[in-house]
Amino acid sequence: MKRSGDVAGMVRSGGLRVSCLLGLCVALIGGLMVTVFAEDVAPKDLRLFYQKNCAGCHGLDGAARDASGGKLNGQDFTDERWRKESDAGMVKVILGGKFFGWAMPAYKSQLTKDEAQRLVSDVLKKTAKGKAIGPTVQEEVPK
Repeated sequence: MKRSGDVAGMVRSGGLRVSCLLGLCVALIGGLMVTVFAEDVAPKDLRLFYQKNCAGCHGLDGAARDASGGKLNGQDFTDERWRKESDAGMVKVILGGKFFGWAMPAYKSQLTKDEAQRLVSDVLKKTAKGKAIGPTVQEEVPK
């Protein structure tokens, strides 16, 4: 005949096994989630982002000119007067767009505020006429 203490011990022991198994499952799922979401945490290549989303209006080199020298609709980022403008204003435009998205779309769903700030300070404010903004080494823009 089993004593009540033995039954309680078996329940605790079984409960311990279930707890360990549950903990192991949670750890495995957490590890998988970290792997799946690691891509979202990795820093964006903001030069590639520019090339895909901004070059159509602002030009390959940021000068708001197409390859043949024709004027595009965007801001000329190589203009020294523009470079003196505040970064915060440009970040606001990048995230919120211009004229309800008609003049320029909002990128708040694709960029964080920090990424938009880095796009302004590390990419746009360092442009040079004739130097393409791209994901790799800057190349000459055809004249």
